[in-house]
Amino acid sequence: MNTKRISQTGIVCLAALCLQLALPPSFFAQAWVPEKGSGVVSSTYSNFYVRNHVMNSGIKRTDLGRIRTNVILTSIDYGITDKLALIADLAYIASKWIGNPPGHGPNDTGSYHPTFQDAHLEVRYNAIRKSLVVTPFVGVIIPTHHYETRGHSAVGRGFHELQLGVNVGRQLGRLLPNGYVQARYFYAILARFDNVKLNRSNGDCEVGWFATKSLSVRFITTMQKTHGGLITPLEHDLDAHEFEFHDAITRLNLIDLGGGVSFAVNRSFGIHAAYLANVYARNAHAAGGFLAGFSWSFSRGLGLTSPSGSASPRDLPTLVQASR
Repeated sequence: MNTKRISQTGIVCLAALCLQLALPPSFFAQAWVPEKGSGVVSSTYSNFYVRNHVMNSGIKRTDLGRIRTNVILTSIDYGITDKLALIADLAYIASKWIGNPPGHGPNDTGSYHPTFQDAHLEVRYNAIRKSLVVTPFVGVIIPTHHYETRGHSAVGRGFHELQLGVNVGRQLGRLLPNGYVQARYFYAILARFDNVKLNRSNGDCEVGWFATKSLSVRFITTMQKTHGGLITPLEHDLDAHEFEFHDAITRLNLIDLGGGVSFAVNRSFGIHAAYLANVYARNAHAAGGFLAGFSWSFSRGLGLTSPSGSASPRDLPTLVQASR
């Protein structure tokens, strides 16, 4: 390993944006599962813009360069049985660094460098389906190839991970007719990197309301807490090896808030749109932007109707925080 020391002066060690923006719809609360043989295919385009960098203190947001990120997320949610469901999705990323002086990664050239990022597979089981729906899950993240992890416009972090968590949800009944609430928590387990712990906790909560059988609105909050990693400004000077990988091991903590709408064109085809913005960040890029896309159900029973034990109000993709 090259032991040349690199000064922290002028270095901004924040590359969580691509991680944060790359999350597919299935990363969010999925308390309800589709019926056996039913499924939903969705594709969502998101466009997010970073204006500020936030250090570990969180006191000041500083404009040290801008980042524009475009993401296309394609996902399928399939009911293996009436209680067991499989989710698979894939992210395609194109980010551009807009800064002076230039960034510190090979992709920070002022141009887009589009490529695929990570594949996500998840199995969830609807253990309880009463007034309260409880659905534990196990998921994995697998990078599709060796992509660039350095710099402000890096594709992602390039780590494999195991996710263990649970979804809960219920209809709101008289409190809010045609309304529902669902929440999700998972703990992500990653291999240590140079003895740096990178495990994290992620959570999100969604409150939705079906204004009509075709139109629904929802409000979303997401959070992430990393149990380790580097903080900014850097606690110590980095040698060449640490500097090469520091973007991928930052201690990213954040909270995002947003909301959106879904509209059912017919029983099998729906469209959705949303806006999400960062309200709390540590060691992160503070991003905000919009999402829009469509979903197609290839079986009856998954139209955009009020939630039940076999149909979930989940057409609206959201962003985290979390976690790639």
